[in-house]
Amino acid sequence: MTETSRTPRRRAARILGLLILTLLGASLLAPDAVDSWADGRDPGWERTLARVWADPAGDLARRLALDVPLRELADLLDGVGSEVARSAVVPAVRPEAGTSPTTVAPLAATSERPLRILAVGDSLMLDLQYGMERELDPRMDVVVEGRGALGFGFTVPHWDWEDDVLTDYDRLVVEISPDVVVVMIGANEFEEYAVNGEDLTPGGRRWREVLYERADEAIAHWKADGAHIYWWTTPRMRDKRFLTDDLNTVWARASEAWGAGVTLIDSMRVLGDVDGAYRETMVGDSGMEIPLRKEHGVHFHEVGADMLARQLEAHLMADGWLTGS
Repeated sequence: MTETSRTPRRRAARILGLLILTLLGASLLAPDAVDSWADGRDPGWERTLARVWADPAGDLARRLALDVPLRELADLLDGVGSEVARSAVVPAVRPEAGTSPTTVAPLAATSERPLRILAVGDSLMLDLQYGMERELDPRMDVVVEGRGALGFGFTVPHWDWEDDVLTDYDRLVVEISPDVVVVMIGANEFEEYAVNGEDLTPGGRRWREVLYERADEAIAHWKADGAHIYWWTTPRMRDKRFLTDDLNTVWARASEAWGAGVTLIDSMRVLGDVDGAYRETMVGDSGMEIPLRKEHGVHFHEVGADMLARQLEAHLMADGWLTGS
């Protein structure tokens, strides 16, 4: 064999060796990221194969404390603000059963003291928050801070629940001091993700338990500064695999546990037909049929977001937060 024919093979072997060393080094230095990557693989052989690599690499990294430098660097980059948020925010405590409800709105907003609304959730909230900005922001007595996150979900493993999600909620509470937190979520909970290495079957018992636990914990952090929560039900979707009715059972249970501090809003009262079922289109003010839901039957067009925003405005007025515009 000539030297010329050996050279490409040697180069390929070196590149392969370099890639393996890079992957091994990254796995040892950032085992949490590798765990999240493995948990996010499709269930079956792909996730099993990913864990064959991730589990022993993570065990070795933590045993030798190889992940400590990167953790310390991440804490440093997070900055003092995150530490301030963690120390300044004390999660609210659920009221005891049978506690008498109090007045929802302790004040009526004015232009001098506008109602501060924090909007959180997944990509559904991204659509909705723009509707709130169109419908509510023009009011002088309302300020909307939209923080919907594309791809987010309570069971999506790409965000660390403690270090990323709850810390971010604490930071938002400190920065915005919301009077009201509005929530819409549920577009990404149907995937067969794993959480902390535990496979969650959508619709299963543990799936419901994890969703309830995280919904309850999120509410406690959102209410740390006394905010009232308005939680929209997840809109029914064209594809039944999104399990929206199952999700809404969980959201209702979590809301009920907080008594008068959380109001559940039925999104299908405006997005659904007369029976609350999924609909693709609606009849507009002109009498013409117009699209209501987007191409894949998950998200909604601007007209839907605007209707949901007006639905919220009606609740805020009925509860005493807002007066006539």
